[in-house]
Order: sequence, then C-alpha cells, then structure tokens
Amino acid sequence: MTPDVRTDEPFVADDDAEANVEPDTTGGVSDATLQRFYRILLVALAAAVLAAAFGAAAVWALSADEPAPQPMNEVDVGFLRDMLDHHEQALQIANLYLDERPDSGVAPYAREVLLYQQREIDWMNTWLAEEGYTVGEPDRTAMEWMDEPVPVAEMPGMQSQERLDELDAATGEDADRLFFQIMADHHLGAIHMGDHAKLNGAREEITNFAANVSRNQVIEIAEYQAAYERLGLG
Repeated sequence: MTPDVRTDEPFVADDDAEANVEPDTTGGVSDATLQRFYRILLVALAAAVLAAAFGAAAVWALSADEPAPQPMNEVDVGFLRDMLDHHEQALQIANLYLDERPDSGVAPYAREVLLYQQREIDWMNTWLAEEGYTVGEPDRTAMEWMDEPVPVAEMPGMQSQERLDELDAATGEDADRLFFQIMADHHLGAIHMGDHAKLNGAREEITNFAANVSRNQVIEIAEYQAAYERLGLG
C-alpha cells in the first residue's frame, strides 16, 4: 500500500485526465451503475430461489418422517358406524326437550349435547370417509364388532319410540326429569361401546376418541345427577 505523503503544495487537477472524462448530459444512470444493480438483483433472486428450495426440501423431509395413519380394523369401523347412530339419537332427544323448554334450567345441558355430539358426528363421518367407508345402513346388525349383535334400534342406551314420544309430550318438571333420566341411560350405552373400542381398536386416533367418549359421558352423568338434586327433581 502506498504511504500517505502530505506536501505543502496545493492539489492541482490533471488537465489531461479531466479532459478524458465525458460528462453525463442525459441526467440518467450510468451503464456501470445499471450493470451493478442487475448483478445485485440477480444474486438476490438466486438467493430467494435457493431459500425456497431448501424450505420445500425441509418440509418434505419432515413429512416423510411422519408415519402413515394406522389402518382401521373392524372394531374401529364398527364403533364409528354404530356411534354415529347413537349420537344422532342423542341430538333427537336434546331437540325434543328444547322444543318445549328452551329457557329452563335444564336447557343448557341439552344444548351441550347438541354442541359436542354434533362435533363428534362430524369427526366420525370424516374418519370413515378418509378410509373409504360408508356410514352403516339403518337396517344393519349393529355391535357385531363387540360380539353383541343387535338391531341398531336395540343398541344399549337407544330409546324406544314410545319413550321419545313420552319426552315430547312432557311439560314442566316432568320434562326436566325425563331428559336427565333418558340422557343418562343413553350415555351408559355409549360408555359400554367406547370402553370396548378403546381396548380393541387398531387406529390410535379412534381408540383415543373412544376413550374420550367414555370419560366425557361418565362426567356428564355425574353432572346430571347433581343438577337433578339441585333442581329438586328427585
């Protein structure tokens, strides 16, 4: 590197060098500046493409490491099909009660049934469809997956048409009592099915769901009993 030598002589511009520089009379950007800008732009675009490629490769690698969902066995499929019918009747029971007693102290329990069991119905329909299964035919034999074959209408907890008509006709506290009694009995049937499915199913997602059905409905039965006593329905 050339040392910085300072002299007392004033700086004088080189006339020849100054003469060789052509002034930019266009007011635009020089070719050198444009070329430098394009090089920077190309480098930035190349970096963006590489980053996107690496990101896609990382996502692919992570997804490749995830195991495929376990296939369902006959217990999984049978449980989902039968529980769909079971839940559908629970919605019917809740709606029958709410038609006549929408503002009672028991109405929130009926609405809870509508909210949670409709959500679970959506899940069950989705799981069956994902595996290419249809819902069960209404006239099929249910619970064969439990070695307890019965018609759909005779599954544990399912209520007869006469019992549903009784709820529909009930008023006042009679309707409150009937709702709790009918729904508790209905839940007991679902618990029976869920307990078997959680132990004998193959797909973990379904066995976990079956366990949740059993646990949640045990809790709800306890809540019904407490409300039954609190409201003086006994």
